[in-house]
Amino acid sequence: MEEKLEKINHPKKWNIGKTSQWLVEHAKEAGIDIDGFEHEITDYFKNHVLKEHGNSNKEKAKGQIAINENDFDKISDVVECPDYVMIGAKRDGKDVLNSNKSLRGKTMFKRIKDINIRKVLNIVSMNKATDISKAKIVSPVGTGSNPSYNRSEESKVVANPIQPSG
Repeated sequence: MEEKLEKINHPKKWNIGKTSQWLVEHAKEAGIDIDGFEHEITDYFKNHVLKEHGNSNKEKAKGQIAINENDFDKISDVVECPDYVMIGAKRDGKDVLNSNKSLRGKTMFKRIKDINIRKVLNIVSMNKATDISKAKIVSPVGTGSNPSYNRSEESKVVANPIQPSG
C-alpha cells in the first residue's frame, strides 16, 4: 500500500529583531516570560493585511488609510516605538504565545486620526474571542519605559482596563 505524504506549507518568515528589554520587563510584571523572544512577521500576516486593509475605499470608510507594500518596511520602527502595547490578552481562553519564542504580527492598519486607549480596546476586543479583562496596556511614550522615545505626548499605563464587551 502506497502511503501519501501530506504537503506541509510552512510560512515564510521575516525576523524583525529581538524583543526590547522594556517590553520584556512589562511582560514579566504581567506574569508573562518573553525573555529571548524575537519579533517576526510571516507571509500569512502580509497576505492578511493586504487583503483586509489594502483597499483604499474600504479603509477610508473606516477612518483608515490603505496599507501598501512599502508599509511593511516600517514595521521595525513600529515595533521599536509603538503607541500602545497590550500584554496578557487571551484568544479563545489561551495565551497568544507560540512555542518558537517569537512575537508574531497578527494585523496592521493605518489610522487617519490619532489613536487612544479606548480605540485600541475596542479594536482588540471587537471579535469577542479576545479576552482583555486581565490585559495590561502600556503606552510607553514619555514614561521612560522605552528609552528611545523622545516624544512629548502624554502617556498612560493601564492595567486591567475593562471587561470585554459581550
